[in-house]
Amino acid sequence: MTNIWWIRRDLRLTDNAALHAALEAGSALPVFILDPAFDNLSERRKNFLYEGLSALDKDLRKRHSYLVIRKGKPIDALRQLFDEIKAEAIYAEEDYTPYARKRDEFIQKLLPLKLIQ
Repeated sequence: MTNIWWIRRDLRLTDNAALHAALEAGSALPVFILDPAFDNLSERRKNFLYEGLSALDKDLRKRHSYLVIRKGKPIDALRQLFDEIKAEAIYAEEDYTPYARKRDEFIQKLLPLKLIQ
C-alpha cells in the first residue's frame, strides 16, 4: 500500500512520527505542498524553507527516494496526488496553528488524513 507522507513543518527523516506511521502502513511518498499562504512569508523565511526542502530531498535521494513538491491549495494538491497514486492514506504531523487546524479539519472530511502527534 502506498501512503502520502505530507511534510509540513518537520523537514527531517530521523525521529519523525508521521513518516514512521506512514512506513508502518506501507510505502510512503514524501510530499510538500507550497500553499498559497506561503506567499505572505518574508523572503528570509522562504529561503530558509527552500534550503530545508533541498536538504531533505538530498537525504531522500541518498535513500533512493525523492521529494515531490506541489503548488496550490493543499486540498486540491492532495486530492490530485491521492488519485494519481491510488494512495491508501495521508500521514502528517499534527499542526496546532489556527490556520492549520481549520485546513486539516476540512481535508479530513474529504480524504483519509491521519494526524500524528
